[in-house]
Amino acid sequence: MNNIWYLSPSNQTANIGIDGYGTEKEQMCRLVDEIVPHLDRAGVSFHVADPDMAIGQRATESNAMGAKFHLCFHSNAGGNGKAWGPVALYYSAGGKQLGESSWGKAAGGKQLGEQLVAALLDLGQKNNRCSNLVQRKDLLELKKTAATACLLEVDFHDSSVGVEFLTRRRSKIAQALAKAIIEADGKQFVPVNPGEYTDRAVALGLFPRNTNWNTSLSKEDAAALAVRLYNLLNRG
Repeated sequence: MNNIWYLSPSNQTANIGIDGYGTEKEQMCRLVDEIVPHLDRAGVSFHVADPDMAIGQRATESNAMGAKFHLCFHSNAGGNGKAWGPVALYYSAGGKQLGESSWGKAAGGKQLGEQLVAALLDLGQKNNRCSNLVQRKDLLELKKTAATACLLEVDFHDSSVGVEFLTRRRSKIAQALAKAIIEADGKQFVPVNPGEYTDRAVALGLFPRNTNWNTSLSKEDAAALAVRLYNLLNRG
């Protein structure tokens, strides 16, 4: 049976970054949206949490589907504008759910965090953290999930250095994190070219050519998309 990766982007709308960053929820949902096509191409089994779902419900959903890995995406704050770099929070170094992984031993949240942090730093991310790995047993999504769990603070949204990395290099970040996940899952990483899926969607008539890909779908837009997809399937 394939491992299920439960991907949980932040649902925090009150955390607003500087320099036009917007909300933590908005930016982390965008990041996960860019990670997903890489995972899909590689054949990784995953589920993305509903961005409006409460944190406690996410832990319950993750457990119910038997997720093997539970990975949360957040951006950080509290550095007074002078902190930057990734921080991975983990529950256990040894993993709460034993089993062989592609790492060759029982996978732990700490080890997963190490892989993700290394992927970011390899991009040349600026970093002034004295430690990029922190054990936390008080966070709901780390302590209530049966899966090996990790919460990744990608960078700080209250510093210009962090915001520049988070926004200007989002596609590279998504690709690097996806590659780490895919290789941890024992599969081969083949990058999705920028615009590959959006161009195909436009060619199929699912989206108009002037679509703004940086905005969320309204309920009306989603309904229209569903109708277009239904018609496309009926045409074979």
